[in-house]
Amino acid sequence: MKNREKWIAVAFLAFILVIPAVTIVRSGMPHSEDQLTKQEQAILENNGASADENRTEEGETQTADAAQTAPAQEAGFTKLQNKINHFTDNLFCRSQLIAFNAKLTSLLTGGTYIESTQVLMGKNNMLFYKTELDGHPPIWDYMGIDHFSNEQLEEIAANLVATKAHLESKGIAFYVMCMPNKEMVYEENMPDTIARVSEVSRGRQLADYMAEHTDVTFVYPKDALIEKKKDAQLYYLTDTHCNQKGSFVAMQELFREAYGTYSKLEDVQFGADVTDYVGDLAYIAGLADKFNIDTVYSFEKESADKEQYRDEVLLFVGDSFGGFLSVVCKGYYKEVYWEHPDKFEYSMYEEYKPDVVIFERAERYCHQFNEPVLINAY
Repeated sequence: MKNREKWIAVAFLAFILVIPAVTIVRSGMPHSEDQLTKQEQAILENNGASADENRTEEGETQTADAAQTAPAQEAGFTKLQNKINHFTDNLFCRSQLIAFNAKLTSLLTGGTYIESTQVLMGKNNMLFYKTELDGHPPIWDYMGIDHFSNEQLEEIAANLVATKAHLESKGIAFYVMCMPNKEMVYEENMPDTIARVSEVSRGRQLADYMAEHTDVTFVYPKDALIEKKKDAQLYYLTDTHCNQKGSFVAMQELFREAYGTYSKLEDVQFGADVTDYVGDLAYIAGLADKFNIDTVYSFEKESADKEQYRDEVLLFVGDSFGGFLSVVCKGYYKEVYWEHPDKFEYSMYEEYKPDVVIFERAERYCHQFNEPVLINAY
């Protein structure tokens, strides 16, 4: 019996030594942009980020804003943490180990185990996106750290004001939306262990600045979403995105600001297409088999208030959130086209001939409002 225990101990020790060793060897091998890991591909496909946005010259993945704006000591710690995260994220057989550990924990304790530098287990089975590899870290916004500087706010405002002026000169109305991170809407489901320095996020900071210093219609629908979440689930439990009910609430806030019209959530209808949906965060965390708990709703555009209908063509330029939001818009505009900012071309104005342009960014990408995407070919 003692010999058997000895061999088990030796095998386990060899296993935990071999895995890091293989990882180190693999990390030294050439890694082309075409050889993305499954996790990297999942992030790119589900969240619309490009590899160029997040990759430094050394091949590390980190947030550009963090490197530019964090204090020196925080930047040093962040760089070290990114190196650790890069190692653990690329650990040999990592996804298999995560899945095995999750199943083992469930069998032994009945609980849920998450080992991920990208996904955070919140309360009430809600998963949150904590990555530093995809836009500005949402957790930083929740904590209220790394705010915009005055110079950054001025740069963003100047770009949006210039865009509005240019589009209006072409007879096109222009509106802007910043979709809140899930952490900002479902604060009560965040772990108590994460301390907050301030409740002001960059989305709120930018919305307040735009309202005070410009005439651009800039919508940050956090308050409306918080108000309605008691009546319906507005963001997926296992996904970074809002569902169609959340999209409806957000768009109605924009309609209120832009047109002075508004419909309540209870006045329209939704179908329930899928009741066991698995979101992007569950896949990233290796828990797809356990977290098939979400419902996918579909907005029934026929139930939209006819008084709100506009005989206009809408061009919706936005990230993956914009895809969800633009579906709701189909109940209120004659024609709706959605284009990702990374794929937008100036010739699309001539192609679609829009009467209205809505420019949207998720809160973790709101620093990208400083890019002249909509007038870059002008």
